[in-house]
Amino acid sequence: MTLDEYLAYRKMVAELDPDAMEKVKTKSPPTDETDFALRVSYVILNSGMRWTVAKEIWNRMRPSLMETGDVGNTFGHPGKAKSINLAMSKRTEFFECFRSAWEEGPEKVIDFCGTIPHIGEITKYHLAKNLGVDVAKPDVWLERVASQSGETVQELCGRLSKQSGDSVSTVDYVIWKTCQQRWWRAGAFPADKRAPD
Repeated sequence: MTLDEYLAYRKMVAELDPDAMEKVKTKSPPTDETDFALRVSYVILNSGMRWTVAKEIWNRMRPSLMETGDVGNTFGHPGKAKSINLAMSKRTEFFECFRSAWEEGPEKVIDFCGTIPHIGEITKYHLAKNLGVDVAKPDVWLERVASQSGETVQELCGRLSKQSGDSVSTVDYVIWKTCQQRWWRAGAFPADKRAPD
């Protein structure tokens, strides 16, 4: 994907959702252990699920987490519920580990995120983004786009970030939204190589 292509897609995303560019700016790190645990809980909930479905469940779950520190009967996935409850009950310990990792830099935060129950090799990037690291989540759609130009997801998003002045998180979102809306397909622009059959 070239800079011109990215900018064209960014314009389309902004027209679809005028507040999108503001919403996807790099987040500030969590301010306390509860803020941290809620961000972890949301990513655990959201993993492998459509964000629209996750948002509905989150709107039911968040008040319970805030009031009792427990999922309660707001969510029926036993594995995720157990991991969310653990994140809430050990939030002070996890938050201290996060703060130590933050002092050592983004890679340490990403590594730390991978140690939290129910956070996998791809999801650790999603969590790191939600905790304030300016990084892309190498999901299947971003992998497909990056592979067309012979780059990794981090290389693609880093390059477009430098060229456009947008954060890596913003570039990640624009590409993800472009794919989600089915605007991007291999070969749609001259710079895209044809995907293997």
